[in-house]
Amino acid sequence: MAETVLHGGVGNAGLVTKVGDTVRRPWRASTAATHALLTHLNEVLPGVTPVPLGRDEQGREVLSFIEGMVAVPPFPQWVASEQFLVSLGHLLRRIHDVLAIWRPPTGLEWSDQIPDPHGGPLIVHADVCPENVVTRDGKAVAIIDWEFAAPGRRIWDVVSAARLCVPFTAPARRDSVYGDADVRDRLQIFLDAYGLAATDRGSFTQVLDERRRAGERFTRRRVARGETAFIQKWGTPEGERLFAVEREWVDAVPTDIATRHRPVLAKPDDHDYLLS
Repeated sequence: MAETVLHGGVGNAGLVTKVGDTVRRPWRASTAATHALLTHLNEVLPGVTPVPLGRDEQGREVLSFIEGMVAVPPFPQWVASEQFLVSLGHLLRRIHDVLAIWRPPTGLEWSDQIPDPHGGPLIVHADVCPENVVTRDGKAVAIIDWEFAAPGRRIWDVVSAARLCVPFTAPARRDSVYGDADVRDRLQIFLDAYGLAATDRGSFTQVLDERRRAGERFTRRRVARGETAFIQKWGTPEGERLFAVEREWVDAVPTDIATRHRPVLAKPDDHDYLLS
């Protein structure tokens, strides 16, 4: 049966294919753990993740293909809609609530690629981005690519998703589809849709910096390993510039950013202009 390459990701560029109504991906040390998670989620919330179907003759993991739209850069307009943000917040909350009461089998090996530095009481995705969200009619209906799943906190996943889907990140790193969107306003929309607790809102800025550091370490490791897709995007002077820009931008985020009901413009001299 013919295979079609599924585009969109950097980490597995060219290695994820569609065969009939299945998806084939590289098998990793953590794949057995990921399959246990996906099996559980599909028993409780059918359709919100792919169904694991074992291993093929080439040793690759086999997953069910979920029908819908997945954004690939340059992003389509619906990625910048409020509807997408709200539906994603609701979807992520439903998944977290189910995983919060799940007790994984012992002896499983989880990913060490983008782990929450504090660990946590549930298994989180750690890389919720537009390329990993399946939508229908502009609404998020499923989350795919769970290869980085590992123990963590709700806030780790919420911050990860906010950075990549709001996108609450430096302007130079945002896709052009977002234009002059107010990311502070979009952040509140997403956090409210998820229903993030007050205690987690209070730690948002700290976790934002932790997630930035983890993402930079992850990317630099992949560059050092000689992975072409990462070298082309990040192993360059422009890549270094973007790392520096993101560090400066995150450092300038007000500590109460996640507790504000609506965006409040700060004085120019406190560097809040970097958030625009």
